[in-house]
Amino acid sequence: MPNNRITRRDFLNGTLIGAGTALIGERYLFGTAHAREAEALWPGADAPYYPPAWTGMRGSHPGSYERAHEFAREGREDWGEITETGEEYDLVVVGGGASGLAAAYFFQDAHDWEEKVLILDNHDDFGGHAKRNEFESGGQMRMTYGGSQGFDNIDNWPDEMWDLLEDLGIDLEKFENEHYDYDWFERHGLGGAVFMDAKTWGKDHVIPADLGGMAPVMPGLEEGPKDYEALFAKAPMPEKARKELTKLYEEDGARKIINKIDELDFNFDRYPYEKFLQKYWYIKEQATFDFIRKLPTDENGVGAETLSLSEGIEAELPGTIKLGRFYRMTKKPDPEDAGYVHHFPDGNAGFCRTIVRAMIPDVAPGEGADSVVLAKFDYEALDDPENETRIRLNSTVISAKHDGPVDDADTVSVTYIRDGKAYRVKAKGVVMACWNMIIPHLIPELPEDQKEALASNVKIPYVFANVMIKNWQAIKKSGIGAAYCPTSYYHLLQTEYPINMGGYSATEDPNDPMPVTLIRVPVPEERGMEPRDQFREGRSEIISLEFADFEAEVNAQLDGMFGPYGFQSKRDIEAITLNRWSHGYSYTYFNLFDKGMSFDDGPHIKAREPFGLITIANSDSGANSWLDVGVMQGLRAVNELLEDD
Repeated sequence: MPNNRITRRDFLNGTLIGAGTALIGERYLFGTAHAREAEALWPGADAPYYPPAWTGMRGSHPGSYERAHEFAREGREDWGEITETGEEYDLVVVGGGASGLAAAYFFQDAHDWEEKVLILDNHDDFGGHAKRNEFESGGQMRMTYGGSQGFDNIDNWPDEMWDLLEDLGIDLEKFENEHYDYDWFERHGLGGAVFMDAKTWGKDHVIPADLGGMAPVMPGLEEGPKDYEALFAKAPMPEKARKELTKLYEEDGARKIINKIDELDFNFDRYPYEKFLQKYWYIKEQATFDFIRKLPTDENGVGAETLSLSEGIEAELPGTIKLGRFYRMTKKPDPEDAGYVHHFPDGNAGFCRTIVRAMIPDVAPGEGADSVVLAKFDYEALDDPENETRIRLNSTVISAKHDGPVDDADTVSVTYIRDGKAYRVKAKGVVMACWNMIIPHLIPELPEDQKEALASNVKIPYVFANVMIKNWQAIKKSGIGAAYCPTSYYHLLQTEYPINMGGYSATEDPNDPMPVTLIRVPVPEERGMEPRDQFREGRSEIISLEFADFEAEVNAQLDGMFGPYGFQSKRDIEAITLNRWSHGYSYTYFNLFDKGMSFDDGPHIKAREPFGLITIANSDSGANSWLDVGVMQGLRAVNELLEDD
């Protein structure tokens, strides 16, 4: 069975192009204790323009989506007088995420770095979902990732991906042998846990074991005891639910279930996972379903009831482990596998920064991956007229139109909004590296069936709340290095990844500051909704909330988890960077809802077809959010342009 599910660590996509001009003042109007003051951070003030250090509402930040909503939702057509810049480029890339940056790199590489390339992005920073979050506390700078986390699916990488990393000076073996500290969690006595919140369960309670599958993505994290009966004995839930969960995690009755299934013509792809629990494991308690519901949410963006049995097996959900091993649908972990250790301290922002510097050397000194870790990028260098490759931020594209009949045109006019004004550039070729759903609005001349295919990709909303705590004494006392929080607002918590790279080191002293990440996927309360409807409802939820709403949930959850060990959110939180991705993961296909669609024949194939001088990249084009997929879609889009040269 193909391993095609996406995971948090694969979260990338090109960019959220459904966005607008950056309103510098509006960006900071949070009115909360943990959002930084704006004055020192505005471009033109004492501090330079440097988005990685901005806290408060980030991701789909205010000013990054309003213009797109105006033309896509409200049908706005009048943008006032359009200024012709007089610029003509060999390539314009719409979207400065990993896929768009890779497309620009591959295009330049194919032309001996002599072409003129412009990358337009609606956000105030490049990288798409691969955002770098920096904090200052106690005279120390700490960093973490704001979405796209690291390299994965490595065993299936094409040669072109390996070649790119070699060209960029990114050596994955160094992550395994030098950068990742496998002993960090054990050294500090930190393990996986489950946090049950008082609002749902009557009292705050911690189960001191990794029942949420965090250890595989945080190598070295202590898994804790396997005595499931003892672990659930004190959990604040009905006795029947305790027994059911013990049964599901122990799987002592799995052999009988396998014998029953073996006698049937069983379709794992069409059989619901939740029905399997009810019929074969005799699970009845609502508390049991509530406990396990968000176990797959981090990977799939949905509740467990949305998955087929094969998808549940692939996610290694309770009650499926032995079944998956028996039918060879999953494998036991390879003790020789280095694990998920291949990521920069700032996640895939490190990859994006490396590729940006390769195209625009003046942005930061040095060579190789290590030297970008602590580099303070010069954002003024991104759009320098002297560059062969330029990156123009805060620029929302509203139109890409051929200058003449599609089959005969020599150029494409690309119109964008920046600082409230409309501008137009020309290009001999265009790569649309933005998310699929917006493309029909940017290119209304597309064939109707292609527009329909593009619109079918409804992206999965995510929130990454990075919290800079002034010290982590309470965390060390608690022994919690990562936690699954089944019914809390944020369903996952993780401490800093122990990466030592380029002069940056994981914190060792609990008296020092540390960034902590809380993750929310807004899964609707209503069960069984079609996945696209789930994502639409979740998107509406998080885009409607203010920073203070997210902050209040951060405070309540951290106080509940670590308050017994002396933590006080109002005292101990230095700052919060709220990475709100209303259009997050690329949509992938669900067995129970997508009628057998796959990576080989799904609508993303039709959606990415070239249109004259315009091609389409992004992770949506591969129906998968792995980093290599987005990057290789950028290569495909460039190759399609080169074929027409």
